[in-house]
Amino acid sequence: MERYADLLRGVDGDLLNPKRFMIMTLLYTLGPMSLRELRRALGLTWGDLDSNVRRLAGKGYVKLWRGLGSGPRVLEVKIALTERGEAEYEKLAARLRELLYSVGKKSA
Repeated sequence: MERYADLLRGVDGDLLNPKRFMIMTLLYTLGPMSLRELRRALGLTWGDLDSNVRRLAGKGYVKLWRGLGSGPRVLEVKIALTERGEAEYEKLAARLRELLYSVGKKSA
């Protein structure tokens, strides 16, 4: 059991939060998007999205800027992973793969 916990040591626990993990996963796989698109894709409230995005931005994992919007919106707030965010997400993904592999080997 302790061996499994060791695999997640050194990973930022904030990224294990389900909502932040979903935000990071979408940005990693789909790239930059507007906050409106991100909120709709995840089904979060504006308040929930805001608090989780602020936490990720405070750690330097995401960056925000105003960019051209779609439809009637001239400007929208856009979000993307930073280099640091990409690196932390890849580190977490690698550790999760190791953990799943270890658990799978154990049950086989």
